[in-house]
Amino acid sequence: MMAFWNQVTLERPPYTIWQVKPPDAKRTGVDVSRFKKTLSAVIHDFESMDDLHRNVAVLNRLIYRMKNKFRNDKGFMSMVRLGKALDNCYRMCLKNDYVTLKSLIQMRDRMYSLPSRQNLEYVLARTQGFGKLMTRIESISWIASHYFISRIKLGHAWNVALVALATVCRIWFHTRDILSKCCFWYDELYRFTPQFQYVGAKPWLPNDQSLPHNLKSWLCVDWEDRDLSHNSSIGQQLIKKIMSEEYDNITNEKINTLMLNEEIDDSEIDDSDTDNSRLTQNIEVTSNNNVKNKFLSNNDTEDIGEVINRETFVSNSSSSLPPNDGSTAIKRKHVNTNQGKSSKKSKMRRKQK
Repeated sequence: MMAFWNQVTLERPPYTIWQVKPPDAKRTGVDVSRFKKTLSAVIHDFESMDDLHRNVAVLNRLIYRMKNKFRNDKGFMSMVRLGKALDNCYRMCLKNDYVTLKSLIQMRDRMYSLPSRQNLEYVLARTQGFGKLMTRIESISWIASHYFISRIKLGHAWNVALVALATVCRIWFHTRDILSKCCFWYDELYRFTPQFQYVGAKPWLPNDQSLPHNLKSWLCVDWEDRDLSHNSSIGQQLIKKIMSEEYDNITNEKINTLMLNEEIDDSEIDDSDTDNSRLTQNIEVTSNNNVKNKFLSNNDTEDIGEVINRETFVSNSSSSLPPNDGSTAIKRKHVNTNQGKSSKKSKMRRKQK
């Protein structure tokens, strides 16, 4: 049987809840407020991935434009694998699972209604698969960047390789940040599993499978402690620079219309007043151009010309011509074409005789 974290479509357990009183929750160590804050933080992290979505959109357009000329390039093939891995990541819809899990937390009749342990284990298994998929995206983007750097060093189609390298590197950076957050999500939710109760006869996980205690060690993400914890302030500064103010005003509809030959800036996203001012300026410019064209056309039709005396024109033209002397005249020789034809006929008669 395939592991649950490796399945693209995983059958979820039924939505079941169990109730506990606030004093009993404190006595057993169930911190409901912390559990709800963790889910809210995860949902907020998913909603703040707009820059990653834009770079994925640019990656798809790059793949479409490079698929003919660079079809046998190793860097392009790595980009195709990267795009497929990102598509699988979007198909998981992990954000919806966290939203559903949060919606099961309610307060009824002075008692907490919490999701069952089966639902929590399902979300943890999906988070485990999401983290494994992020590690694959991180490794593929690193391999693709290696090939594009070598192409830039060679100087062959370096301008296209530079755009692809920039896009892949931004995806690589965002993937590392999301992967570190994913490990934090898993660790925060996993500590609630022994405190939650099963609802039903059988547990959701089979006996031959289990959830890892530490997702970071299971994924073998050794760079997470070495890089991000040592340079946490530097990493946060880089993230703030990437999520700059020029991307804050861009809506999600801009992602669908994003093209490589277009530069998106703040001037493109204006209010209706600025749009009306632009329209009036365009109308004024076109009206001025029409007036100029009419003025030129009227001048062309009303061109009467200049009055010239015929006698002076003839005298000036005759004086400007060279003298017609006999020495300068060229005699043409008259060629009799019939003579050549008669000679050919006589030759043919002699051959026949």
